[in-house]
Amino acid sequence: MDIFDHELRKHKFIVFGFDHYNTLGVVRSLGEKGISPIVVLHLTHLKEHCLVPNSRYLSKIYIVDDVNEGYRIIMKEYSSEDRKPFLISCDDYVEMCLDSHYEDLKDKFYFFDGGQTGIISRYMDKYEISQLAVKCGCKVPKTEIVKRGQLPKSLKYPIITKAKVSAIGGWKEDVRICYSEKELSEAYKTILSEDLLVEEYIEKKNELCLDGFCVNHGEDVCIPFQTTYLRVAPGKYGNYMELTPFTKGKVYNQVCEILNKSSFNGIFSVEFLIDSKDELYFLEVNFRNSTWSYAFTYGGVNMPYEWAKATLKGAISINENMVRKEPFTAMVEVRDFKDFVLTGNVSFLKWIRDLIKTDCLYYWNKRDIKPVFSRVLHVILRKLNK
Repeated sequence: MDIFDHELRKHKFIVFGFDHYNTLGVVRSLGEKGISPIVVLHLTHLKEHCLVPNSRYLSKIYIVDDVNEGYRIIMKEYSSEDRKPFLISCDDYVEMCLDSHYEDLKDKFYFFDGGQTGIISRYMDKYEISQLAVKCGCKVPKTEIVKRGQLPKSLKYPIITKAKVSAIGGWKEDVRICYSEKELSEAYKTILSEDLLVEEYIEKKNELCLDGFCVNHGEDVCIPFQTTYLRVAPGKYGNYMELTPFTKGKVYNQVCEILNKSSFNGIFSVEFLIDSKDELYFLEVNFRNSTWSYAFTYGGVNMPYEWAKATLKGAISINENMVRKEPFTAMVEVRDFKDFVLTGNVSFLKWIRDLIKTDCLYYWNKRDIKPVFSRVLHVILRKLNK
């Protein structure tokens, strides 16, 4: 343990998100390093709070109605610390809030930022980030920006709809694949977002997800693994995945340029679609801790901890001896069961075999078992009360 590891333990860590295995993964990652974080859990997107509050690693938790209330508590309770706390955002609602308060936060906290107010929110807009990606050499699907109810003027069907900004509207619920004008008109009846990105629907063979972290405004970037999926379904995110060591090359350079031009400091995730010809299409950047982060901890790169350490140090220095050199697997076991077993796409027996041989699970954790039991009990009680 070097001087920076010792110094980290003198700082408070605040994890800000909603009740999700993403937030839980950050808590567990820090806990496994001997750091008991403070959690601010907001109910903006998800009204439940049965998972994260039951982790053994928490030092304190605040459950608030919305992101703004959480921000006020953080400023009131932790903005005058002798050492700046590390503030880790786990969803787009939180990151947009912190970005809008950059000037108030910059001297009081270490957080994911773009060096000025508003730049991260700008690039959370899917159209804006896709245009930046094109300038950095990426290929992107053909797109149009429309208001809810408007029909695209130049795209041919099938198309896919997405919220223009994830934190505004229906987020993932607004993702719809439409094969005709009639289907799109029908989808508009339940889509929540006022502003939409409509893009050509490209049949995906797989997806490529590159998670990592960076400091010095995108000058120093670490992407230890790449993620592809062992099961894919149209219009859905993969839940059963393989992570392999990432080799620097053209895509790495493109991602680094995007991060540098957005002046980002923090944990990120960059997503690409892989088509039937193995061509890559850039999809988006998540400027916050993302869902696969805990698998990286299993693989030897504890991103919340390493980002904090690199922030203090001013440079990234990973102990390569601790990083897995062989591919490994991970599964969001609850979601994968819903998406593939309950729909009949995968047999229960095959799913059980896959589950048993999976290296890293996002819900079950033998060192922190209470959250998953609390979640199961919550689901049972909810069904009984219907």
